[in-house]
Amino acid sequence: MRLFYLPYLIAFTINLGLHSSMVTAQIVNIEEDRTGADTTNDFSGKAGINFSIYNQNAGKNRPNNYLQLTLNGDVTYQSRLHTYFWVNYLNYLLVNYNDEEQRNTVAQQGYSHVRVNWFRARRLSYELFAQIQNDKARGLQWRTLGGGYLRYRLIPDEDKNINVFLGTGLMHEHEAWENPEEFNHLQVSNLLKSTSYVSAKLKARENLEINAITYYQVGYSRLIDRFRNRISGDISIGVKVTKVLSLKTRFNCTYEDQPIVPVTKFVYTIANGIEMRF
Repeated sequence: MRLFYLPYLIAFTINLGLHSSMVTAQIVNIEEDRTGADTTNDFSGKAGINFSIYNQNAGKNRPNNYLQLTLNGDVTYQSRLHTYFWVNYLNYLLVNYNDEEQRNTVAQQGYSHVRVNWFRARRLSYELFAQIQNDKARGLQWRTLGGGYLRYRLIPDEDKNINVFLGTGLMHEHEAWENPEEFNHLQVSNLLKSTSYVSAKLKARENLEINAITYYQVGYSRLIDRFRNRISGDISIGVKVTKVLSLKTRFNCTYEDQPIVPVTKFVYTIANGIEMRF
């Protein structure tokens, strides 16, 4: 069972995480939480907390105070036939600009994702999912998703060192964005989208595992009378140091060709960390 995850313990990661978290793509990689098809009646999970506080001098007796809190927690239950996931993430950054009465939130982002994989051991299985998220640093007040996939195992389960899956389905997406060029104005979008993914898990060596997933989503938006395309990806590399300790490197990105408000089209994050499994 995996119970504890600390993504920013390495000093380099602490420094990088403070800056890259402003533009994180918030891609949920469920594949890391999946276990073997023959595992039954098993709970697993991971949880972590990162807290930082520091100040920077903005002049004599005028310090700027920074506080950042990051929380994450995943729970997986695998029954005899089905698998249930609940994945959560929250990042909150607060800055006090030399005034005890004036506190500005610079970045608040997070998501909660639930998913069920029905008849997971079959080569063709089914998934239902729902997600809620926000990313106020970019102006995303709320995004809610709901939908389902057909999930197909591309490589037979006999090969324990590599798993490749294809998924295709439909989802509904509701978004509310703040327009940076129009004060106090929310742009709302409701789209029915096709959504597809390809995922792979490779055990390259006894102590080396690679997880990757790429999503492609497209829907026709009446707001702009065009199709909106989104490509997202997440890849993580884990090197096992001991039975319970691994080093992790992760790259996460999203590209959207027609954002409904003028924001950066391509966003990414890179992080290094330590994972403990039990």
